[in-house]
Amino acid sequence: MSQRHTSPESASERAEQAMPAAPEAPEARGGRGGPGEVPAAAIHGLAPEFLSMTALFTAPIDIEAAVARLDMLWQLPVEGGWDEVTAEQSGGASGSLYHFETPGGVTVMLTPVSGTLELEQGQLPEHDFHVMVSAFAPIVDPRTGERMIMGELDAADLARDSAGNDGGDAGTRYVVDPKLPEEIQRRRRAIDAHTALAQVMDALMREDAAIGVYRWELGTVQPPRMIVELADMLGRGQVPLPLWIGIRTYRPQLTNARTLGLRLFGHLDLEVMDCLHGEEEVYSMLANLADYLVTSDQFLMPGSTIGYRGDELTITQATSPADNEPVLRIGY
Repeated sequence: MSQRHTSPESASERAEQAMPAAPEAPEARGGRGGPGEVPAAAIHGLAPEFLSMTALFTAPIDIEAAVARLDMLWQLPVEGGWDEVTAEQSGGASGSLYHFETPGGVTVMLTPVSGTLELEQGQLPEHDFHVMVSAFAPIVDPRTGERMIMGELDAADLARDSAGNDGGDAGTRYVVDPKLPEEIQRRRRAIDAHTALAQVMDALMREDAAIGVYRWELGTVQPPRMIVELADMLGRGQVPLPLWIGIRTYRPQLTNARTLGLRLFGHLDLEVMDCLHGEEEVYSMLANLADYLVTSDQFLMPGSTIGYRGDELTITQATSPADNEPVLRIGY
């Protein structure tokens, strides 16, 4: 069986084709969680408030100097500070932690570590230094107890406001809307976290010693060129989806495909099995569905259908043979 994982380089090269500036918006029908129906959160779970990834380097870097690039790249001046974290506090090793908060209310934490990142399975590119980077994007401000909910903004607004350069008070992007379900609140904050880390990694990957960004949820190391080129999509009002969602395709005889990373946005991942369409067509379809899910407040539910290029695609819940995780299987 020949399996083709979407490589970082190929994802970068075809990002514009797979995720156009205005992708066709699929139209979900049925299964919307109305009265007497199963709520979406019971199927999909909630988006996590924490997001983590690891930047790999050939040599140590100056964290403060690298993060300072955010002002030049994203008009995001950083006022950060260092804390010493004990082994007891971390539940592991002790070390130094650099942290700052974005105007969008996301706390970003960077932990520099000399040496290699050890994996239980698999092997990373050779490196001598790595930086563990995390973002904390809660729906309730732990200091004030006030809710931090994003209003109706498009991707361009999101990029501008995350950088705090919309010409006004960046804090005004938050509105208190008690009618929003928690799953929607968490999904919107997940976008804030992903946006903040895309900007941070854009700054870090401009270091001469940069090797790439390891995303364990996606099972890949994204190279510096991919990070820099796709992060720029935020400034053009587009979502850099290949940075956030992985799509793997393989074709023993018929086409099979799977997304990775939608769980971080409060969705089950999508899967296609034994499809007659080619790999590029299936990749494009899943990319459009993933873009639709990440950038809207919609859910796909088992038993519903979704309109795509004149077809009605069926949606069922299944267990993926790849990792025995629950997925939504798309009939395409």
